[in-house]
Amino acid sequence: MPMSNQSAHPAERLAGAFGEDTPAPPGSAGLVVAVVGSFRQHYAHVVHAAEAFVAAGITVGSPSLSKIVNPGEEFARFASDPPQVPDHHIQAATLEKIFTSDFVYVVAPGGYIGRTTSYELGRIHERGIPTYYSEMPKDLPIGIPQDLVRSAACLAARLGTSAPSGVVGPALGKEPPL
Repeated sequence: MPMSNQSAHPAERLAGAFGEDTPAPPGSAGLVVAVVGSFRQHYAHVVHAAEAFVAAGITVGSPSLSKIVNPGEEFARFASDPPQVPDHHIQAATLEKIFTSDFVYVVAPGGYIGRTTSYELGRIHERGIPTYYSEMPKDLPIGIPQDLVRSAACLAARLGTSAPSGVVGPALGKEPPL
């Protein structure tokens, strides 16, 4: 019977999942994921992915998962966003949450990620933050190994604390080199 590393420190579970050469992320309270994607077009998919991580005991640092209050607008705003704060300040705060996450999960139904997510991914990539994808993104000039494409449920089971003992997920690859 395969041994589970579910009792290991969260950073150790993440480091093992990303390969031996990837340093373990800082933090001791558990893993934090930022879930990104086109909120305007695929918010239901984003919520579904976030729920998979939460169910596995992984904290979702971004987005807040509240209701979108301006459907159809170019920049999605949530009920939890202060209405008087400009969009670019909301985006800056969101980037801070993304940059302090242990890893990022990109929701890309049909390969679509959108302009803002493309921008975020460039910033994420330059910082070397481990990143996984629901589907291979289209029109993104960053090399992405196929083994970084995983369902949220599979990745959450591999990294989370709520996964049943002995669960062994598929081998996960390393973050693409810079």
